[in-house]
Parts: sequence; C-alpha cells; structure tokens
Amino acid sequence: MRAFRALDRQDRGQVLVLFAGGLLAFLAIAALVIDLGFVFMTRRQEQNAADPGAIAAARYIRVAGATVADMRRAACFYARLNGFFPGATDDNGCVAGNDPAGTTLAVNYPPSVSGGTYAGRSGFVEVVIGRPQQSFLAQVIGIRTINVSSNAVAAYSDGDSNTSSLIALDPTSCQSLKTHGTGNINIHAVAPGTLGGYVRVNSTCSSGAPDNLCPTGGGQSALDITGGGTMTSPGTFVVGSCKRSGNLVSPLVEGSTPIGDPLLELEPPRIADYPAGRCSATSPPLTPGASGCVFDDASVTHIDPGVYYGGWDIKKNGAILELGPGVYIIAGGGIKLSNQGSITSVQGGSGAPAPVLIFNTDDPTPAGTRQSNIDFNAQATLKLHAIETGPYRGILVWNDGNGSNPQATIDLEGQSSIDVSGTIYSPKGNVRMEGGSGAGSTAAVQIIAWQVDIGGNSLLDMPYDPSKLYRFDQKGLVH
Repeated sequence: MRAFRALDRQDRGQVLVLFAGGLLAFLAIAALVIDLGFVFMTRRQEQNAADPGAIAAARYIRVAGATVADMRRAACFYARLNGFFPGATDDNGCVAGNDPAGTTLAVNYPPSVSGGTYAGRSGFVEVVIGRPQQSFLAQVIGIRTINVSSNAVAAYSDGDSNTSSLIALDPTSCQSLKTHGTGNINIHAVAPGTLGGYVRVNSTCSSGAPDNLCPTGGGQSALDITGGGTMTSPGTFVVGSCKRSGNLVSPLVEGSTPIGDPLLELEPPRIADYPAGRCSATSPPLTPGASGCVFDDASVTHIDPGVYYGGWDIKKNGAILELGPGVYIIAGGGIKLSNQGSITSVQGGSGAPAPVLIFNTDDPTPAGTRQSNIDFNAQATLKLHAIETGPYRGILVWNDGNGSNPQATIDLEGQSSIDVSGTIYSPKGNVRMEGGSGAGSTAAVQIIAWQVDIGGNSLLDMPYDPSKLYRFDQKGLVH
C-alpha cells in the first residue's frame, strides 16, 4: 500500500511540473496574441500619420529655398492630427518629450537605408515615426517594451532621373568602382547650377575610418582611382573609402548612405510584345532557339527592332551595323566581336545615331542560348543614343538582372572615340566604358551597375544631361 502511495505522490509532482510548463507556454502564446495585437494597432496608427506626412513633406522638394525643417513641420502636422505628440503647441513640437509614450519623428531627405530602393536619392523624402510600446503579458517572459516603427517615402520628381552619373551598387567588394588609363574623366552638369553628375559607391570596403580624403598608397577601398588620369565630379559619395594613384577633383564624402537601385521596380521589356528580328532585309524572321545573326560581309547591314534569338556575332573587319530606331531584345548569345569584327557605326538612315534600347536577356526556350556579354568595341567611332519615347525613354543598354547570367559584362569602347548617351543599366553585372585614343570622347551617360570600370587614354567628357537619361514622373506616396 505504501508503494502505491509513493507512486501517487510522484504522479502529482509530475502533473504540477507539466501544469507550470503549460501555463508558461500559454502565457507566451497569449503574449504573442495580445501584445502583437497592440503592436499592429500602434503600427497602423503610425502608418496613418507617416503616409500623409511624407506626401506633405514631398511638396517642399520643388519649393525654392525650402529646408528639411519645412518638411518636418509638414510631417508633424499629420502626426499631431493622428494623436501623437499631444503636448506640442505647434508643428515644431514633435519631439519625444511632448508625447507620453516617447514617440519620435524623423524626416530624412534623401531617404535612409530603410527607404529601400529610394535610399539616398534626391526627389524623395522619408518620414519615420517610432514608439516604444509597453508590453502587457510579454513582461512575464522578460519583454517590457516593444519598439514599433513605421516609415513612408514620397516623391515629387517631374520626369527627371536621379542626380548621379556613376552608381556602383555592389555593397561589399573592393574596387567596385574604379578608373583606369592616363586620360582624364570630366563629369559635369550641362546647365550651370544644376544638381547632378555625382558619383555614388555603395561598397563598404575600407582601409580605415571615414576621413573624406582619398590618399595615395596601399590598402583596400571601394573607389580606386588607378592610372595617371584625373576624375572630376560635382560630388563623390562612398560608403567605404577612396584611394588613388591618379587624382580626384571632387568634394568627397566617405561613410555616406548607400543609394538604392533606382530602376529595380521597373518592369523589363517582354519578348511577346515585340516582333521577331531579321538578320537582313531579305532573311526570314528569327525563331526561338535560333543561333543568331552572323555579320561576315564587309559592308553596311541595316536591321530593324525586334527579338534577336541567339544574339549578334560580328566577324568581318569593316562590317557596319546600321540600326533603325526602337527596342532590340538580344535573347541569348549576347553581342560578340571576333578579332576581325567590329561595329564601326551604329546609325539611323539619315546618318544621325538612332535612338535605341538594347535589352540583354535569355532565349526563353529550353534549347535556346543563354544570356551573354554585350561587347560594343568599335573599330572607329561608336555611336549609340538612347530611345526617346515610351516607357523606357532614356535607357540605352539594359542587362537583365533576372536572367541566367546577370553578371554578363557590358563593354563600350571606341578605338578612336565614342559618342553615346543614355542610361546603361546592369544591376548585377560589370560595365566597362573606355574613351577612344583620339582627341577625346563624349559620353552623356549614366551608368547604374553592380560594378563600374571607366577610363581611357584620352579625355572622356561626361556631361550630366537629365534630358538624355531615364526619366519617370513620380509624385506622391511610393513606399
């Protein structure tokens, strides 16, 4: 009998342990349900204030003489309207001391990294509202407060591109943007007083703490001015550090905010929306799985916009490829130049450079060729101007960041000179641009790429002209 009583006492002890564990688990689940419910309610209240606050702040982007303080007052008005900062007597009073819960308001122009693809971009403003939410049941498991924060980004851009001429998106690699050669690179705004022509490098690669200097010598750096040339720019912003063996003539900011990819959310051209291309006026249309166009005749070949399955292979020295205006989709195979091949001119029928967009992607068929490099290495002068109308206006070359080989390189080089304008976009690949060996080259381009390598042995003039770059109207709430 005593043995049965001992077992009964043991069972009661086990039940007590199980009950205590179950109660703790129940309280943890209740904390998740109840406290997360309060968090969602707080976040909704914050978002109701941040959204109109960002729109109101964005109205000051185009107001001459306006400051971030003006934007902050506009955002504060809507924060107070939604119940925050009850102790404030005017729209300058949105500070933690005027809110019983310690709510904070921040206005970032341009947006911070929490602004996603809009981070670091002029034409956009970010409003952030945060509050430490007192927990209810979560205190049982040691969580006394939960920091709740909401942000919104609004735009007021009047059909203009962002203000940068060179953007290297790679966040970690050293030399993610570098210059080469002995020639000078001169980046400048076309219209005096225009903001733009900046160099932006997202890489954190650094040999030390930010000091806004670009010294000579060894060490690792995100921006590397190699060769003996000089790069001139209205402003250079590097998340990591800069070093040089040439010269940098530009206000330099190290430890800057990374810039978001400004074209990340743009839908690329769809193959189904464009006709099949022809290798010549008399050749049949290309079909999926085709091996592409081979240009081995030392003469002028005119081709028109469309989908070029298998790409272009220019084999013959003296071949001149003449493009009609429009969108060219290179569906696999890329653009190749053999030792004897060259593109000596890319022109429309009147002799002026044709406005084109070249989109580099895959042949969608299983047996088709894959995305490959784009090699525009001209024997003489390379002429390429961006498309001027439609949803892709201002974009010259686009390397598909979602293709099978997004790291494919884009190489633009004219052995005598180059005459190119437009936005060159390769979100996961390397873009190399080299000025010719003649008196000089003009490239009114904007390069947005994973990595950038730019230079040459003669002057490369890079005027920042927003009218020749991508430009999309964006007003109101965007994020």
